[in-house]
Amino acid sequence: MNHTYPVYTIEAECQDCYKCVRHCPVKAIQVRDGHAAVIPEMCVACGNCVEVCPVKAKQVRNGTGRARRLLAETVPVYVSLAPSWVSEFRGVSAAQLVRALKELGVAGVSETALGAQLVSAQVARELDGGVTGLLLSSACPTAVDFVRKYLPHLAGCITPVGSPLMAHCRLLRDTFGNDIRVVFAGPCISKKNEADRNPALLNLAITYPELKQLLRENKIEPERLTPEED
Repeated sequence: MNHTYPVYTIEAECQDCYKCVRHCPVKAIQVRDGHAAVIPEMCVACGNCVEVCPVKAKQVRNGTGRARRLLAETVPVYVSLAPSWVSEFRGVSAAQLVRALKELGVAGVSETALGAQLVSAQVARELDGGVTGLLLSSACPTAVDFVRKYLPHLAGCITPVGSPLMAHCRLLRDTFGNDIRVVFAGPCISKKNEADRNPALLNLAITYPELKQLLRENKIEPERLTPEED
């Protein structure tokens, strides 16, 4: 069992149905010792194998333990929150969710979309400067990994401005100081790869289920909270 990569197999639960092998779009799963194992060097962390596994033997690395440790430190933690929180936390206002996260122990919350604005503005400037040819967005880590691993002849077309998340991490550190901790919360498994590859910018990436787990553990119900005046 390899927990170092964001997607792994619980070998005791794997029933050798090979469904993940058949449905992996990049054939990044092979059978080892009778169990289907993810090959990190080939995987793009799309999460398809996790979705199709009928017995939940394919799992996403859980970051709640690391989140608890970060929140227990005296160094302030800032959350980069994916804008898709609106569909994940239905009936919860932005102010309620911010209060919930602050009750969890974070110092502040900011939407990752601010990083997307910075990236879009930079790409627009490059286009205005006369850049021609094919440009591929750097926004999605899974798409970027796919291009670099399986379409390497197009890797040079990826915009050299980094992802919106990395831009947002830099913005948070420029604003609040480089000694803060930054945690991303959103729907994307491959953001965990970004955190692993850029620890100086992003300390941790967790998914919405992990965030909800932390809230449940602390008996925090965002929909029941009264927003703070500020």
